[in-house]
Amino acid sequence: MDIFYTFLVGPEMLWLLFFVYLKALIRFTRSPRKQMDRLWLSLANFVPLIAVPMTFLLYQFPGVPHAWLLLRIWVSCIFGAHYVLDRGLGAHSEQGPGIGTAYMMGIILTVVMLIAGSLVVAWMWYF
Repeated sequence: MDIFYTFLVGPEMLWLLFFVYLKALIRFTRSPRKQMDRLWLSLANFVPLIAVPMTFLLYQFPGVPHAWLLLRIWVSCIFGAHYVLDRGLGAHSEQGPGIGTAYMMGIILTVVMLIAGSLVVAWMWYF
């Protein structure tokens, strides 16, 4: 039961919820549609600037076990960002070079936000 609870309130479940929500949004909008292209490109900003800091907020919840949490956040953010960006940008109506650029920008910004979040967590634990 303890292992189940650890994964139930961890970063893996949060990224799984992001992915399921995105899949439901793609199915609901019947993409690829030209009207939704702007939303899919904005995922390259949403994932690193909103979803990664939301994952670091798990440090503020008292029920989340902190053992190995930073490593779990890094691994789940890298894999989660890849799957969310890949699926979301795959729903774009025109698969041109801008989609690959948005994917690379999203992954690079995810790594930058992971480094920044790790520094904030280290600073919080130090003081």
